[in-house]
Formats: sequence, structure tokens, C-alpha cells
Amino acid sequence: MSWSAWTSALAFFLAGLFPLFNADAYGHLAQGRQIVALGRVPQVDLFSFWQPTPQPWKNYEWGYDWATWMVYDHLGANALVLLKCLALGALGYLLVRLAERLARGVELAAPLTLTALLLALPVARFRFTTRPQIVGLLLPAVLLAGIGALYADHVSPRRKSLIVVALGLLHVAWVNAHGSHLFGVAITLIFVAFSFRTTAFRWMVGLLLLQGAATGCTPFGFSIATDAVSHVLRPEYRELVVEWAAWSPKDPLRLLVAPVITALFVLAAMRPVTRSSRFGLAYGVFCVMLSLMAFRSMRFVAHQLLFCAPFIAAGLSRLPGFSTMRRGVIGLVGVAALSSALWIMQMVPDLGFGFGESKREYPWASSDVIEGKVQHPRVVASIQDSWFLMFAAPSAKLLIDGRVPYYGPEMIQRVARSFTDPALFAEQLRAYDVNTVVIDNTRSDHVAATTYLSNLESWVLAFVEDGHSLFVRRDVSPELQPFEILGPGYRTGHLLDASLDDRTVSSEVGRIGSQLNTASIHAWHEGIELLRPLARDGDRAGIRKYRNADEQARARAAYERLSVAANSYPGFTAIELYRAMAALSACDIAEARDALGRAAYGGQTRGTSLVSLELSLRAGEATERSAAAAHTARLAAGRESRDDPWVAAIAQDIDVRCPAP
Repeated sequence: MSWSAWTSALAFFLAGLFPLFNADAYGHLAQGRQIVALGRVPQVDLFSFWQPTPQPWKNYEWGYDWATWMVYDHLGANALVLLKCLALGALGYLLVRLAERLARGVELAAPLTLTALLLALPVARFRFTTRPQIVGLLLPAVLLAGIGALYADHVSPRRKSLIVVALGLLHVAWVNAHGSHLFGVAITLIFVAFSFRTTAFRWMVGLLLLQGAATGCTPFGFSIATDAVSHVLRPEYRELVVEWAAWSPKDPLRLLVAPVITALFVLAAMRPVTRSSRFGLAYGVFCVMLSLMAFRSMRFVAHQLLFCAPFIAAGLSRLPGFSTMRRGVIGLVGVAALSSALWIMQMVPDLGFGFGESKREYPWASSDVIEGKVQHPRVVASIQDSWFLMFAAPSAKLLIDGRVPYYGPEMIQRVARSFTDPALFAEQLRAYDVNTVVIDNTRSDHVAATTYLSNLESWVLAFVEDGHSLFVRRDVSPELQPFEILGPGYRTGHLLDASLDDRTVSSEVGRIGSQLNTASIHAWHEGIELLRPLARDGDRAGIRKYRNADEQARARAAYERLSVAANSYPGFTAIELYRAMAALSACDIAEARDALGRAAYGGQTRGTSLVSLELSLRAGEATERSAAAAHTARLAAGRESRDDPWVAAIAQDIDVRCPAP
């Protein structure tokens, strides 16, 4: 049924309709821009400084990189998103057509495939980002459609010849666009094996030979394939990138349940499809292979769900129970469409919907500082941020980036581990002459590196934005005016120091300005600045209760500003803790309890414990207050806590109460 194929195309198009945002996309755009600038595909790495001299580098996706950069450069991000959606639409159309081929004319196969695909889309959507993997989704469907024609007896020899040549040329494009071309060869091998002693055999062998020749049609010869094989076979790589690994309990449960259900349905459909044709038998083996791949690596979950759907539908359509559903199938499709739409709508906040370029997650403002203020930047950042910095800071050299196979697992792991180990981090800065570090404010494993850099006189805080802090070595940024009052990330820095002049503090806070990705951090700074007159001893002893209406209004204003940051980073301990203290200072008890609960979500800290103690003293019932007073006395007498200024301040304000509501 053609309406099923076109409906599937529309559903896939809409499922892929979300803004360009993935860090990988920016890394590939940077690589494409470099190819255009050089006028050739480079044979050595020109992005990194991890070796004293440029090292050989084989860019597996150079064709994709070049093409997407040309589109982005001339037509913008919207054109890239549109092309991706069109590719996905073609994929949705071909998958339904494959079901019709597998079912050998059974009409129910097409709408049943549409039903299965609609249910699979919310799970598979995480793979629909603007990356080379889109090539790895679409081209297998094109290949399978072509192989289906080679297996068909009614297709003329002349047309089969044209199909074989076309698929060979397609493989040339595939080899230069994405490493999944090996997957294409594996598909062909399966169908070659099951075409033995059929009229399709010579065509399939010819296709396999053309694919083998096409594998060498790259700027790097056949080594692009041998390197890809070695990368696939090394298990260490699956430990470095989440989507390369098998499912684990920390991953969404749907990424385990959906492949299991799909594998069971494949087994249920196996007998009716495999008995009907050699093409169906080969496709059944292909589905088994896909299921094994999906359980081995989450990056193949989408392949399994989508490419097994035609096989499952073809099998179910032949079962007696489904053959009587001709009228009910429309309702089945409708229910699947509604369920899929509702599920995807719940996931929209993560991926978004529509065209455009979402820039919220990446250090755009820091990149501008690097480009304009840092001489010969040599940058250390996380893999994700480094991928992005390849694009946004073209003058920078990077210690590592997202090209994991190029650096090898040992180098990637060592750099990642250095953020948590100050000694290793210091050695890394010295050994590689690093002069620029981009810290992710939201990552707990970057805390040690942040603290280390903050305590070095030779390094300065160059910029702070919502998700990132930029540190630069003084000697490579003579024109840079460092931040000395603000702290990196969501730290108070010196904003609560009573000795500082209000005008000086406001001036430095204002320097953050209204640049991209600074709204949340600006709100944080303003909120902390408002609390300064209410702070007992800078950031060492908490926030006292208001003494007059003006101070209460100030505390409430601070709570509102801090809530802006909390809405961007819900559950972030530092933000929620000061939000709780601001609400408690204003005696807004319900808000204080809510924020404190969010602050303690990741575990109890000194701050959450002491704020909880003050909350009990100021607003607790008689028994709660009595217990809190006894605990305060124990803390004041304890060897480890009696010199704590916050404990002393609580003991001094032990009789301070909030008015009864």
C-alpha cells in the first residue's frame, strides 16, 4: 500500500526535525571547512598538538565532512537539518517497500510495518542527529532495496546490470562518507551466501566484487577499511563512548526492552518469511545479526528496530490471526501514531523540534575569547567540548578531541582522568605546554581541575558562561582582563566579601554581559551579589535572617534570580543550596524546604546539613527545634566543628525565629 510508505516517510521526516546541536556535527563541519581551505584531503592531523609533529590521520568521513560544510557554509544550519530529514523520509519509505518485497504481495505487510516503525521511532530518534551515521541508516536500506531487485526473477538482466553498477557507485560514496560501509559489505555477504544456486548468484557476486573495489576508492586506499576493522574489534573503544557500549543499568530502560521485544518478534516471524523465498531467508539471518549487534552496542539499536520491522510485519501478515484484520489495521496504525507522537512530545525537551541551531550546550562565548584574546591557544577540554572547539575556535590546537580512534584509548583515558587528579593534571599542563583550559561547570569530575587552576597565580579566569569556565595562562593573554571577584562555574568567588566595594562587584558582574549562553550564570552572580549584605562571613557562615522589609525584599529578589539558574540546571547542588538560603533568609519556608530537598538530592554535604539545621531552628515545630538546638550544642562542643564559623553563627542566632505563617 503506497499510503503506508508515504506516511512512513512523513513520520521519519518529522521525527528527525530538530535543531542542529550535536558536538560531533561541529567536529565534522570543522573537518570539512579544513578540507575546503586546504583544497585537498589532509593526510596528517592539523588540529591537535599531542605529538611534536603532525601525525598521519585517515579521515573516514571526509566526503560527508566536505559536503555538509559546503551546505552549512552556503545555506546554513536549516539546510543541513532539511537534508537530514529528507534522508530519513527516504529511509521510512524504503523500509515499507522492503516489507512489501518480503511479504510477496500480502497487503497487510505495509500497514503493519508502518505500525512497527511508528512505535520504534521514539526509541530510535536519538540516532537521528545531524551526523555521518545518517548515511549509515539510509544507505543500507538503498542497498537492500537493490538486492531485492537482484533476487527478483521478473527484473530484466539489463536492469539488474544497471542496479549492480549503481550499487557499486553508491558504495564508493558510502566508503568516503561513513565507516559503516563495512556493514554494507556484511549485508552483501549474507545475501551472496543465500543466493547460491539461484539466478541472483552471479549478480550478487558481481556486486560484492564491485564493493571490494570501491573500498579502495578513497584518498587513503584500502587502509581506510583495515583501520575501521581494527577499530571495531578493539573492545577498549566501547568503554570510551557511551553509545558504542552495550546497555548498562544507567542507560534508559527502553534501549534494552525494545531490542529484546524486537528480537522475540523476529523469531515469531522467522518461519513464514524464510520459507517463502531465499531473499526472506537471507533477510532473517540479517535480522539475527542486527539483534546481536544491538545487544553488543547501543549504536545499533536503531538499526535493529528499523530494519527488523519489515521482516516482522511480513511474517505477522501471513499468520492466520492477522489475515482477518483488514479493517482493524487502520485503527492499529492510528493508535501507534498517537502513541508515538505523545512519546516523542515527552522527549522534545532533550532534542527539541523544528529547524535552527541550538547553541545552549557549548562554550560559544569562551570560544570568542580564545579567538580574540589568546595567543596560539593550546587547549585542553573534555572530548565533547573539544569536538565543538574544533569548529568554534579554528585558531586553537587541541590536546584531544572526538577522533577517538586517532588518539587511541590510552591517550583519551589519560586526559579524561587528569581532570580528577591534580598531580596528573599539572604534569599534563607542563608536558604539553597547555595554555588554555575549558572546564565544564556541570561535571563533578572537573571539580579538582577547577580548584587547581583557581589556586595558580600563573593562570587566570578568562570567562564564565552558563556551562563552562575558561582558564588561560597569563603569559599568552597580555590583553585579557581577568575575572578576580567572580568564581568559576557556580561558585561564589569573592561576591560575598563585605570588604569589597559594591560598585566594583557590580562592574565585574556586568562584564559577563548578554553574550550567548550567559543568562543563567549572570542570574547566579546577581543572586549571590544580592545576598552579600546578608552573608555572615563571606561564604563561610551562611546567610542570616532578614532584619527589615528591605532586606526581606533583597532576599526574595536573590531567590528569584537564583531560580533562573536553577531552572537551567535543576538539582545542581550549589545553586539549590544558595536558593534555599535566600528563601530561608526571607522566611519563605516552603520554598526553602523545596530548594534544600533538591540540593540534597545528590547526597548530604556540610552546606546542606547546616542549612537544614538552621531551617529547623527558624521554622521547625517545638520538638524539631529542640532536637536542632541540642545538635547545635554538640557541634559547638565537638573537636572538628567547634571552630567552624558557620556553626558559631548558628549558635549565636539560635533564638532567631521566622514569623508564624
